Amino acid sequence: MTRQSRAHLTDRGAPTSRPVSGPADHPVPATARFRTFRVAAFALIVLVIGGAAIGLVVTRLLGPGATDVAAIQVHASMGGFDPPALTVKAGQPVKIEFASMDSSMHTDGGGWHQFAIDALGINWKVGPLASEVFEFTAPATAGSYSWYCDICCGGKANPQMQGTLTVTG
Repeated sequence: MTRQSRAHLTDRGAPTSRPVSGPADHPVPATARFRTFRVAAFALIVLVIGGAAIGLVVTRLLGPGATDVAAIQVHASMGGFDPPALTVKAGQPVKIEFASMDSSMHTDGGGWHQFAIDALGINWKVGPLASEVFEFTAPATAGSYSWYCDICCGGKANPQMQGTLTVTG
């Protein structure tokens, strides 16, 4: 027999009419309820602010979004071109949306990137976290043409800053 249950026995060992009370029988004090409310409110505020901060970071890392859905998307960053190769049909108009994914804090080139194809006289440049749509007509004969960025990241010598345009017949 526990000490608590013994305290409720009469002198003869019979239990009193009062049952043994447990935690469910006592109301929660107002200060404990307020503390629980404060913790829940704090957790909610942390989740809202944290979610907003994560959203801002993610949108900042994604760079500029596409403005022309009909254009071929080409992204340039410190890591190179994405995609590193394009295929187009001979003699057809080509529309490319060229975007720099780097911010102005990029130490080599300030976030600027270039899309240059010497053989076609193409030399496009875009600033940090910006994009621009460029158009040209693909050559009439099939072949492969190399493009590069010579502004940053090792320039033409860096294989990551090069790509290939393939013209099919």
